[in-house]
Amino acid sequence: MTTAAPVALRSSAPRPTLGFLICLPLLLSFAAPVAENAYAQEPATGATPESIWSQDYIDDIFPWAPANDPILQFKEYHTYDTVKNRMLRLAEDHPDIFAFHEGMNGGTNARGEEVTANAYEGWYYGHSSPWMKITADVQDGDYNPFVGDTGNYPDRHDVMIVGNHHAREWMSVQVPMMQLEVIAFSYNNIGYDNDGDGFVDEDTWGDSNGDGQLDDDGDCLGLAAEFQDSNGDGTNCGPGDHGVDEDYSEQWITDLVNSREIYIIPMLNTDGNIYDREVYMPSQCPGEEAWDCSSAGWRKNLRDNTVTGITPLPDLDEEVDEGCDGVDLNRNYQFEWGAPLGATGPLVPGACYAGQNNDVYNGPVDTVDQDSDNRLNEDHVDGKDDDGDGLTDEDWLGGNSEPETKFIQDLTEMNDDTGDGSSEFKSTLTHHSFSELILWPWGHCTDCESPDHVQLQYHGQMMADMTQYANLQSSSLYPTSGDFCDWHYGVHGSYCYTSEIGTAFHQHPDDIDHIAVRNLGLGFYIAEIADNPRERADLEIANISQQNYLKQPSMVTIPDEGDIPIEICVSNLFPYSATDSKVQWRQVKPSRMQSDFGPREWSTTPWETASVKMVDDGCTTSAGNGTLLQAMLPVSETATGKIHYKATVSTLGGADLYQYPADGDYYVLDVTYRAAFGSAFGAFFMFSLVATFVWGGLAVALRIMLGDDGEDDKVYEGDLRGTQAEVGSLSED
Repeated sequence: MTTAAPVALRSSAPRPTLGFLICLPLLLSFAAPVAENAYAQEPATGATPESIWSQDYIDDIFPWAPANDPILQFKEYHTYDTVKNRMLRLAEDHPDIFAFHEGMNGGTNARGEEVTANAYEGWYYGHSSPWMKITADVQDGDYNPFVGDTGNYPDRHDVMIVGNHHAREWMSVQVPMMQLEVIAFSYNNIGYDNDGDGFVDEDTWGDSNGDGQLDDDGDCLGLAAEFQDSNGDGTNCGPGDHGVDEDYSEQWITDLVNSREIYIIPMLNTDGNIYDREVYMPSQCPGEEAWDCSSAGWRKNLRDNTVTGITPLPDLDEEVDEGCDGVDLNRNYQFEWGAPLGATGPLVPGACYAGQNNDVYNGPVDTVDQDSDNRLNEDHVDGKDDDGDGLTDEDWLGGNSEPETKFIQDLTEMNDDTGDGSSEFKSTLTHHSFSELILWPWGHCTDCESPDHVQLQYHGQMMADMTQYANLQSSSLYPTSGDFCDWHYGVHGSYCYTSEIGTAFHQHPDDIDHIAVRNLGLGFYIAEIADNPRERADLEIANISQQNYLKQPSMVTIPDEGDIPIEICVSNLFPYSATDSKVQWRQVKPSRMQSDFGPREWSTTPWETASVKMVDDGCTTSAGNGTLLQAMLPVSETATGKIHYKATVSTLGGADLYQYPADGDYYVLDVTYRAAFGSAFGAFFMFSLVATFVWGGLAVALRIMLGDDGEDDKVYEGDLRGTQAEVGSLSED
């Protein structure tokens, strides 16, 4: 008889034992944490930039413009024309948050003067200062006919950021222009990986995790030493270096824009900037670039100060008289204007003469009797009733005489969203160069302190830590009268700061990008504290706001039925407002394909808002007892998946952007099916039915897998073909 050789359908490898099959899931669970830790490891010490970041980031190629555009890539300086054109482009491309303006419409200002739009135009070239209004839904809100802007909301806090008071300080234009670019690129662009390292939002401005290092995610510190000073300033892993404060939160920037009205004026002194660039510096060093020239540059605006001494003969010289023309805009503000401070102001107020003081000429003496009492200049702007007539600061000696400073004054004083008669600007920032300093009031007096000295110093130190600049009261550098910050703080109570950027008036273009990056966080910080800068400083100095926290998922108790409680613990000393605080949440149910989704992928899923209330149960903070605020999330008992949640806490004083977790991040809570499964009998029946099929099927499968080899395991090729053909080796009976 001839038989067909069997064709084996199984591997001849040893079969797994029953014990191994049972233990396999347990072994896999042990391996999972190892794999996770391997993925989350920090960069190895001694790494190269190429092993961590994208090539664009290494080459300082910003994502908002083509690599071959040197101005938008901050490799060359902006001019007046490029500033205006770029702002127009950004406003057209982002009409939901940007509105472009030049000067203002005018009308009757806060001092009762009738002014028109041309009051804000430069004396010589005739340009008004371009500026951008930034807030969510900027085309809506209230309309201000004097300023000419929409997007005015009484519940949003206003901040002013100004560049280029002094014409030759070109870097002071670049920093606010970069802030515009970052806002435009970041708004609603949640979870963008700025440095291309595969992580998002891991390193915002400053030392956000309190470890004493600006490099919060440690990627710069993980580089070999020769790569740690990318900007060449002599400080390894300092501000402006690659890997330092490079991956800020786009969600936080979005939240900031949604809760603030930001006024950015990149080039206040348009006349002076054009003149310095196109006329003055080329004449000082013909054939040389401004940064190679020994001349300091043109500082002032272009006011014609020529006095013939004979009237009514006109001034026949319409050219700029570099020996006397122009006013130092940062000596022209009215607060304590005209104090004879030697090297920083004319010895005789309003006097313009050639010599060492000409660069800081503070403008003409006022000749108007504002209060019609037949006395002149008897009550200058200092917050006091100097002449004892019951009026304050009503007949000033001088100041705010220039189109540019009039613009700042009227924009400040006519910006009254709430109708209470006061300016809305609670914080302001003016960029200057150079010296690598953060300055704050007072500037006009030495050995003096303002009522907010400690608080001003605190916020100054926060900004100095971001930039590693020195933090100084302005007058400790040298006393000045009539400057922007003394006026803004002294007259309007605004927390005002001056940043002295870089190391030269005309910084070399190779330094533009990294110096702008180094100072970028200042504008965002000043916008953050615009809600109530004094209260914020007091709470942080006393280590009160730092104690607050949102309970993490491991601390959340999910009830068997009903809403899910989410709780915030705040210090008993923190003046919370339950009315204005909130918890935001959203429910997602990731599929297998969505298992690795993060903030960017989920950003299109809208947030819902739950109100909070104080509950009797207390809580514990790092410094003692706390108050528990609770929000109830209306999550269905049949819901499964994940709950994202975060909290924003406000104070009774109006501070409104205390976020938990910080920087717009959120926690993830796993939610399982909580609904009842029916009667006990039904549950037992279903269990029995499922168990029968599952365990019965498992028994059959194990029997097949562990059964002995034999004829039952052999399949003949003839059987496979469905014929009686014999193949393989033949044998005879």
